[in-house]
Amino acid sequence: MLKKSILYATAITVFAACTGKQEQETEEIQEEMTEKTDDFQYKTEQFADLKIIRYQVPGFDKLTAKQKELVYYLYQAALSGRDIIWDQNYRHNLTIRKALENIVANYDGDKESEDWKNFMVYTKRVWFSNGIHHHYSMAKLRPDFSSEYFQSLLDATGTTLEGEAFEVMFNDADAKRVNLDPDKDLIAGSANNFYAPGITAKEVEDFYGEMAKDAGDTPISYGLNSKVVRGENGELAEKKWHIGGMYSESIEKIVYWLEKASTVAESEEQKKALDLLIEYYKTGDLTTWDEYNVAWVAATNDVVDYINGFIEVYGDAKGYKATYESVVQIKDFDASERMQVVSENAQWFEDNSSIMDEHKKANVVGVTYKVINVAVESGDASPSTPIGINLPNANWIRANHGSKSVSLGNIVLAYDKSSGSGFTDEFGHDDEEKARAKEHGTLAGKLHTALHEVIGHASGKLNPGVGTPKETLKSYANTLEEARADLVALYYLMDTKLVDLGLMESLEVGKAEYDSYIHNH
Repeated sequence: MLKKSILYATAITVFAACTGKQEQETEEIQEEMTEKTDDFQYKTEQFADLKIIRYQVPGFDKLTAKQKELVYYLYQAALSGRDIIWDQNYRHNLTIRKALENIVANYDGDKESEDWKNFMVYTKRVWFSNGIHHHYSMAKLRPDFSSEYFQSLLDATGTTLEGEAFEVMFNDADAKRVNLDPDKDLIAGSANNFYAPGITAKEVEDFYGEMAKDAGDTPISYGLNSKVVRGENGELAEKKWHIGGMYSESIEKIVYWLEKASTVAESEEQKKALDLLIEYYKTGDLTTWDEYNVAWVAATNDVVDYINGFIEVYGDAKGYKATYESVVQIKDFDASERMQVVSENAQWFEDNSSIMDEHKKANVVGVTYKVINVAVESGDASPSTPIGINLPNANWIRANHGSKSVSLGNIVLAYDKSSGSGFTDEFGHDDEEKARAKEHGTLAGKLHTALHEVIGHASGKLNPGVGTPKETLKSYANTLEEARADLVALYYLMDTKLVDLGLMESLEVGKAEYDSYIHNH
């Protein structure tokens, strides 16, 4: 998954590939990527290190009544799980959020003071990060107001927040939601709520190592949907996330709406996947989760699609626990047709990669790539939104059954419309670079993301007998995988094959993205 902080609103992701008459199609792509400015307000406000951007949902009015009904049910399912991510991120997050919201709703005192303004900035940052730790750096957010002032707000609104939940806002405890410092215990040093206090990284490694010792070539994602606790006998145990288990109340609502969605599914393939997802939420069985992902990958012809579940493991320093996430999406037909070129040529990119031949896939299976427009995002996908997604994450499913890659077209457009040219004007080296960015920057960024998601994440294979990246690379696995996908994309951005395929008119497009990448990094 390629995510981008709202702070950096440069023109990025999604490209449209061309087919047929290459020169004419390339010109059409560039015209399509430079859309007319309308009266819609994309940027709403900016504070601290955040820029808040709105997006539109083009194409919704073209859906049939049944498709709109499907979107509505999936939309409700997505929102039903939003509290889960707050609790996963930190054990006191929900309590603190409710206190902050009650103050905002009921305080009628001085709202012109610096303390109140600082309180509102802190509250918005907490809302944005789904908790009291920064969404990107993982460091605890520090209030620019005193505990005494905060207590006065609690008193004035009849709000209760006591004990550790109050104190942790102002002290140095639980400073990092995810600790990746190898000199500290990765589990004990992380403030997330995936493991009960007092559990160490060594205990977790031993616990899941024992489970996975006979996993074979199609291992389930051990630990993906559970919290690890210590039992009365001192041994570790799991609290599963499913109906009747942890997060049951939220999951019951998710299932309620997914069951309604199943009744209006666009295809038998989509209905099969939805029914398996429902069964997984009811039982917590990770074998069913794998069956669902295989079925979900096979459902490729629907206009409305979705992501829903405990998916990404970036929030766990050990890479076992997944955060709740949902995206409901509508296919962008015109852009997706052009982007099919990348998917159709995935084998060429694999064969011509710079990696050793023994690491290349002989047959790149089922890489589907679409531009979609987001109808709603929830959980770990919101408000800090991805701009490109490639799923599922299990290596054996990707190798044997393929994967889906999408670029979030309306999100990318919102970034582009809200950014302006000030960054390039300020930091561009010369007029030639500035002109190149103006002419090619949007297409270049979108092409970069397409290559990242479709070619980068799909490339390469593990040697027989080698453990998964989570086992071998440990806390660095996710970071290195994203870096690897980006390097693959950058490698091909200056390849004349992209010109031959009609994906860009010249290598000036690749140069524009190199310029942008250097600026941003």
